[in-house]
Amino acid sequence: MRKVKLPLFTKFALGISLTVLVFGVLNAVLVRNSVSSSLNTEFEKRGYFIARALAEQAVFYILSEDPAGLNSLVNEIKAIDTTIHYVFIISETGDVLAHSFPEKVPPTLKTANMPGPGDEFSIVSVRDQDDKSIFIRDFSVPVLSRNVAYVRLGIFENEIINHVVETVTTLWFMVGIFFVLGLLAALFFSYTISTPLKVLSRQSQTINIETIQLGLGIIRDSTRRLSYRIRRIFNSDDEIDILYENYDHMLRRLEQTYHTMNQLQQSLMHSEKMASIGTLTAGVAHEINNPLAGLRIGLNRIARRPDDAQQIIKYTELMQESLNKMEQVIQDLLTFSRKSQHQFEQTNTCEMLRKTLKLASYRIGRKNISINIDDSICPHYIYVEPNRMEQVFLNIVINAIDSINEKMASQSGFKGQIDIFVKENETHTQICFSDNGMGLDSSLQGKIFDPFFTTKKVGEGTGLGLSVSYQIMMDHGGEIRVESESGKGATFVVVLPRHNV
Repeated sequence: MRKVKLPLFTKFALGISLTVLVFGVLNAVLVRNSVSSSLNTEFEKRGYFIARALAEQAVFYILSEDPAGLNSLVNEIKAIDTTIHYVFIISETGDVLAHSFPEKVPPTLKTANMPGPGDEFSIVSVRDQDDKSIFIRDFSVPVLSRNVAYVRLGIFENEIINHVVETVTTLWFMVGIFFVLGLLAALFFSYTISTPLKVLSRQSQTINIETIQLGLGIIRDSTRRLSYRIRRIFNSDDEIDILYENYDHMLRRLEQTYHTMNQLQQSLMHSEKMASIGTLTAGVAHEINNPLAGLRIGLNRIARRPDDAQQIIKYTELMQESLNKMEQVIQDLLTFSRKSQHQFEQTNTCEMLRKTLKLASYRIGRKNISINIDDSICPHYIYVEPNRMEQVFLNIVINAIDSINEKMASQSGFKGQIDIFVKENETHTQICFSDNGMGLDSSLQGKIFDPFFTTKKVGEGTGLGLSVSYQIMMDHGGEIRVESESGKGATFVVVLPRHNV
């Protein structure tokens, strides 16, 4: 069953509206009944007292047999109160002694309300003879205790009905006002409560470790909004204020953790880079040692024959060449080892690969390993951090060289080969490094990017090269994959999105 999601305002509006309506209806019914009962009681008391007073005054005229005086009394009573519809006095035998009708008393009205023996009075409700929509309350009171005659008094009931209707109408008007006020209150409270919660909800869904600072800014901006200022009018810290503060503190802790983690990551990457340089030490020493030997020989020859100007010129040129070689080696190492500035730029892929292979050549030395770059891709450009991407390339090439060296140790006369080429499609660029070394068993391919995992002997690797390379590729929005079969070499694929190209 699909759940229905209701906004906070809808819940507030429904809750307050239902509460107002339920209590309004109950109050309307109770008040109507109470008012109707009270008015009815007062109405009957009033009618009874008028009829009783008329009966007491009519005794004199009845005993003195004065019909003119009796009629005058009846008409005076009717004229006093406009709510009195009729007044007449009827004898026990049914003869009308006096009445206020223009002509005569309707026959059906004579017997409509006759008190029983011993009754002090009788009250019934009848319809008007001319207009059936008009109800009349008929009061019957005996003139004498011997019930020789009865005073009949008819009063319009519309007065009671009108009072009840007016009261109920006023009550419903108040219910309507409370209903509107309830909706406004729902809008007010939902706005002041839901707006901060919506900000937190949106931030919790979109924020990531790299946009924490932006999230903190949005949280601070939201505290300056009208909804938050209205809440502060009450000058109290409620659950939402506490939630805001805790969320802000959480973001600050995450920001601090991210900065610390980022610093550690940069330190780890630089340490791994230094470790990569360490793997090149033997080759670098060889590259520097040969020019040094040349310098030593040249200096010895010049020292033996200091007057031979032609020899001095010859050896000076050779010594300068040796110095240039050493300077280039040192410059290559310094360029690679410097810390990355984390600046993306359009970079020549071929130039980066050539720099990588120049550094890797110190690792190869005089071994029978050839490295080929598919020149058909040149010139080719990618949008990357050059120094960090060179680190990825060097890690892959060094691993390929080590894999080939391992195979050379077990197969005499084996010739190593590393091929570098580029493949592209509509969405990605793939830079592939394929070697014919030992390869990787399928059970190890899922672990090689784990930190500190290595298949090399103790002291020959840190186990961080591919892990760091994997993180660098993630930072570039790409990935690094391996395709390998044990004993048949491996192909590492550096994948970059085309928007980085």
